Amino acid sequence: MFTEGDLVGLAGVYIYVGVVILLAAKWRAIRNAKMHRKFIHMMVGNIVFIWWVFDSSYVMAFLAAAPFIPLLLLASPHSSIKRLKQSFIGTATGEGHDYGLVYYAISWTLLAFLLFDHRMIASIAIVAMAYGDGMGGLIGKRFGKHRILGNKTLEGTLAVFLETTVGSLAVILFYQNLSAMGLLFTPEVLLGTALLMSLVLGCIVAVVELITPGAIDNLVIPMCVAGVLLLVGMG
Repeated sequence: MFTEGDLVGLAGVYIYVGVVILLAAKWRAIRNAKMHRKFIHMMVGNIVFIWWVFDSSYVMAFLAAAPFIPLLLLASPHSSIKRLKQSFIGTATGEGHDYGLVYYAISWTLLAFLLFDHRMIASIAIVAMAYGDGMGGLIGKRFGKHRILGNKTLEGTLAVFLETTVGSLAVILFYQNLSAMGLLFTPEVLLGTALLMSLVLGCIVAVVELITPGAIDNLVIPMCVAGVLLLVGMG
């Protein structure tokens, strides 16, 4: 049986993802700049501010996240289904690494299931991937002039650091507020600790993104962040 929280969560996730895809498909500025994939990559990360309502890890992981794995796989550039490959989702997938969005969905599924009782940690890991890595790639390609490793630039790496730091702090404060209102218990994190940890995570993710091949960074970054936060006993 689905609980009210699970039903609200499922509706919220699918409606939000649908709106994001619709905006990416119809917003002329995004189309002209060929930013479909980056827009989806970053904006879907905001689900971390929705998924706290779920009551079941199975529903959250296998009904709200996992169904996107086969869909994105079938829409990837190597798919044998031509109609899906040439669809809008297929076009967005083809803008980046072939299986980048597939790995993105896999990370969502793993974190949703394995860290259901630690959703603040899972949410920080997702934000690091969605906004940190996403904005780093965007800034690096558009404004990067100082290459430091392969195709990675100083400007892109600084964007990863800044976005991860700000995103991590925003997630911590959000979940602390949920806990204060009695909506979802989260261990207390003092503001100074939250700021320090966000800065440390910003540095870690910037380095990890710099040295990780782009094809698998959507797996490596969130798992590294989650591992670090679990090791320090946060949330």
